[in-house]
Amino acid sequence: MLARKDFRQALAGLLAISIVVFYILVIVGCNSTSPGLPGIYLVKLANNATKAEVHVGLFSLCAGMDSANLTCAGTLGSTVAVNASSSTTKFFLPGTTTVAPTALQDMLALAAGIQSGSTGPGGVLSIVYVPLLLSALCFVGAAGSLLAFRIFARAGSNKYTGGDGNEYQDEKAFVHERNAWQAAVLLTTGAVMAALAAAISSTVAVRALLFASTSLPGTTAPSTSTTAIVVSGGGPMQVLQWMIVVLTMLWHPLLESVWRKIL
Repeated sequence: MLARKDFRQALAGLLAISIVVFYILVIVGCNSTSPGLPGIYLVKLANNATKAEVHVGLFSLCAGMDSANLTCAGTLGSTVAVNASSSTTKFFLPGTTTVAPTALQDMLALAAGIQSGSTGPGGVLSIVYVPLLLSALCFVGAAGSLLAFRIFARAGSNKYTGGDGNEYQDEKAFVHERNAWQAAVLLTTGAVMAALAAAISSTVAVRALLFASTSLPGTTAPSTSTTAIVVSGGGPMQVLQWMIVVLTMLWHPLLESVWRKIL
């Protein structure tokens, strides 16, 4: 019986760690050239003739003339334009002060519009990262409330009286256990709902951009033109977001068999 409980606790811990890692990967995707990160993006803008491409992450960009040699950096609070007030604005390569090649200029302008366009604060991607960040905060709060309770409970003197009744020696311990569980349930439910909203928003945003790509700047040119922009969605990021939804939904009922002792 004890071995089964230990297995459930280990499984719950493994799920929690996996979910947190997936959150981190989705948020920091395209933030650096570390292995795998440039491939975690929401939208890719590419040109078949020049081989130029730009990966648009939630808070970062990757750009370059070769998919194997991209320059990546975060865009949150950073400047990507050399002269934003000019009608012939030139863009830097992400994270550098080097002016990007001409083949990348239109794509960087489009990427900047997707991330922080006139559609509102945060641009198009705000419909994705707002629920995603809310989901991450709810999940961390749920896991943290249970972990904190277990640590304080073991450190304290309040213990069960034993037997099948699982009665408490101290009424405060009962109240703390109930409050910790209720907080975890509410926060985990919020995490699932927000993660689901983020995953759906991500899918919808990508499909909307694909649908609108016929009228985006440069996309009306033939695919072999040096000014053509081909828009495609990023599969890995969408998969990670749906994995967060699935694993969080599995983690929720597992908690009951591991920690919950009272209704």
